[in-house]
Amino acid sequence: MEETIKSLKFKISLPTEDEMIKQIRLTSEIVWKKHLLKENIDEWLSNFKGEVFEKKYEDQLALWLLSNFVYYNEDEVKHLCNSLYRDFIHNAMLQIPLNSDVESEYNKILDKSRFYSLGKPGESSGFVLYYFRQINDLPIGKFITDLNTLDKNVETIIFVDDVLLSDGNKSQASKYINKFKNKFPILKSKKIIVLSFIATTEAIKFLSKEKISVVNCITLDERHKCFSPDSMVFYHFKEHLANAKRFAEHYGGKIKPNNPLGHNDGQFLFGFFYNTPDNTLPIFWAEENDWIPIRKRYHKNYHNKLINLGKYI
Repeated sequence: MEETIKSLKFKISLPTEDEMIKQIRLTSEIVWKKHLLKENIDEWLSNFKGEVFEKKYEDQLALWLLSNFVYYNEDEVKHLCNSLYRDFIHNAMLQIPLNSDVESEYNKILDKSRFYSLGKPGESSGFVLYYFRQINDLPIGKFITDLNTLDKNVETIIFVDDVLLSDGNKSQASKYINKFKNKFPILKSKKIIVLSFIATTEAIKFLSKEKISVVNCITLDERHKCFSPDSMVFYHFKEHLANAKRFAEHYGGKIKPNNPLGHNDGQFLFGFFYNTPDNTLPIFWAEENDWIPIRKRYHKNYHNKLINLGKYI
């Protein structure tokens, strides 16, 4: 009789459950700022019922994915805001003539630029924009809330967001920007730059074709998709990759049937202290069908939940 997949023996073993939990808890102390406790991990692991492989192996796969999850805490987000602004200014200063007065040229760059949120009000881009202004000590007048009021002397519009990810053969950012251009024709005569913490190579390529410059801190490619053949997550454990994908697709399909591995087959493993992108594996953030997330995601669309208002109704 052929050996069943549940009883397969692997030449290279994943770290044990105890080893991974120890490492995750250490990371929690330093990076998660104690926002990920042992009880949170245990509750999350209770989602996995041994429906694909033996429960113990499923827990190993889940913990391996969790140990590779990159969490950006508040301090790191502030650092990313500072790095983005420095890179933007550095790129702009490279265009000025040699022997120019640096302070004067810096002021000119700011005078001719305005910062704007890439997303809708209330979305993460607005939250990031607040940190961006605060950390870089920028005057409020350099930020606009209404493109109709744009000064004609402004030459550059700088959109700020946390992630730039591809959406099929398009960029999510390009969709927003094209909508802005159609609504505010004045933008068609302006230079447009997008600042983002994280961007995929595909998104940068799409925006470049549309004459939109991108400044980002972290670039993601196929190696960052956890089930890609080039995945860094399974670089030393390639024989577990197919099983891990099958495991994630099974449970992801129970909570997000159309996107079991994240929006547009994202397969990413990262999140911020304020939210988790839907391109990340939904087994980390989904809440449908009584699923217990490890990191809650704040969705763009909500149903009214009057019950949460309690006595204030």
